[in-house]
Amino acid sequence: MNNKRRNFRLTFAAAAALLAVIAFFLVSVLGNMPGARLDLTRDRLFTMSPAAAEVLKGLQVPVQVKLYITPADKMPTQLRTLERDLTERMRNFEQVAGGMLEFSVYNPQNDEEMQKTLGAKGIRPFQVQSIEKDEMGIKLIWSAMTIAYKDQPEEVLPQLLPQSLGSLEQDVIGPIYRLTREKAPKVAVFGPKKEVDRQLAMMYLQQGMQPPAPQEQYSRLREVLQQEHYEVVPVELTPQSPVPADADMLVVMASTPLNERQAWEINRALTAGIPVVMAVQAHEYGYAPSPGGGWSVNGQDIATGLEPMLAGFGLTVSEDHFLDSAMEVIELPREINLGGLRVQTREPVRAPIQIRVTESQMNPASPMVNRIGSLFYLWGTPVIADAARLSAAGLGSTTLMSSSADCWQEPWSEGPLTGDMINPAGRKMLGEQPLAVLVEGTFPDTWAGKPVPAWPGDNGASPPPAPATARPGRLLLVGCAKMFDDNVLGAMQNGLLLLNGVDYLAGSQALLSIRAKSLTDRVIKPVDAQAKVFWRLFTVLVVPALIAAYGIFRAGMRRKEATRYRENLRRDGGRQEVA
Repeated sequence: MNNKRRNFRLTFAAAAALLAVIAFFLVSVLGNMPGARLDLTRDRLFTMSPAAAEVLKGLQVPVQVKLYITPADKMPTQLRTLERDLTERMRNFEQVAGGMLEFSVYNPQNDEEMQKTLGAKGIRPFQVQSIEKDEMGIKLIWSAMTIAYKDQPEEVLPQLLPQSLGSLEQDVIGPIYRLTREKAPKVAVFGPKKEVDRQLAMMYLQQGMQPPAPQEQYSRLREVLQQEHYEVVPVELTPQSPVPADADMLVVMASTPLNERQAWEINRALTAGIPVVMAVQAHEYGYAPSPGGGWSVNGQDIATGLEPMLAGFGLTVSEDHFLDSAMEVIELPREINLGGLRVQTREPVRAPIQIRVTESQMNPASPMVNRIGSLFYLWGTPVIADAARLSAAGLGSTTLMSSSADCWQEPWSEGPLTGDMINPAGRKMLGEQPLAVLVEGTFPDTWAGKPVPAWPGDNGASPPPAPATARPGRLLLVGCAKMFDDNVLGAMQNGLLLLNGVDYLAGSQALLSIRAKSLTDRVIKPVDAQAKVFWRLFTVLVVPALIAAYGIFRAGMRRKEATRYRENLRRDGGRQEVA
């Protein structure tokens, strides 16, 4: 018995030492070999996508990519392999480009002239935390990249860190694609301003003051598109600001009432084959603190004026209250009285009209949404596609994303949402409801046979425009415009949905494919009440019970072994070892 234990210990120690030597060899030797990498990420972040390879192979004029980085021996420990990792990825791009991508590395650490040149481009050193010899400190390092093509303004990546490696393909190939395309697509954006509340405006006027000017709601949307090198043209859908004749696509944020002529202009663009991204907001909600605590939520209807046109295609954006158990929490400011002193705090508010859409609710076959992890569908409603009417109009639709199965509707009524309306208990759930659809085909003129609506105040004085030539087009219809306004566009991945939609409809599918290589923001899926109870019981009772049962079983086995050992000793007079 003792010899066997001794042999087991020696064998175990020898195996552990051998594994340590093998691990040291793999880390210190193979880890520094170029090309010795295995991409095990689910999103294949370190494997070049076919779209990126196609962009690089299609280069006709060399693109210069320059990496400005502090030498490895002056980097903090955790960044000493950064130059090697970046260079390996770029050498791979260089090889695929067949000489049309020129990559070079520079050290600006002690070169004042180079530092001045980089400063003029917006590149500056930045601080990172370092831990050396058990001391924590701060180091100033350089790690940036520029991408130049012909005489166009350079693209600058001002900070590159190890976490940038996962998105390096998007960060480098995306700008190369945009710099080398012949013409930037022109995107007309209709994003109405927020008018001042009528009662508030009346108060200003009664006091002899002019009410505040309407506020921008979609300025960030335009900025996001401009950052992606789209030529963005704001339009107001008026005689002075129509949809440009050479527009490549139209973005419509329908969050205020549109007049009939504006709806006709949008229908005309669709009939002419101009791709359209359209987000329709059926209603808004206002939050007010309740005297007894909590919040009162009041609904306000928005008749966008697009409803007849959409109905002519076979599409409807629901106008009822739409509520979903998959909800998100928002924080709202509230004033409280502390000993006579009024203090403003922020309170979390959770309501089923604040809808969260997660990865499992996206259409996995659509490149527009299949890499989106979560969206904040604030105050949105379902988009209902009538298959028969769509087919009769020569259109087809694809659902891009849906609500959760635990959703319900309440008939629309202005005023406060009651407790019964937001309580899901005892309700029959609707199942998954479409929230965004892609419609393709030749869109009909829903005003056919009718006179062209006049501009407000025009009284038909302007001559009617020439009829549009019908061409196949595409419409991305989303039942929520609030998710794209300045306050919500940055929430979750709302901005990514907008960019994907514009890229897809503008014919930049390659850019969309490259962007899809970004790290997906995955969230924990919503868990229903029964599942929560099951997992609580499992962790609190089942796991400890299994451990206790195993302990009892082991104790019984050890007791039997001890009994058998003592019986063998007694039988053999203590001379025989028990096997």
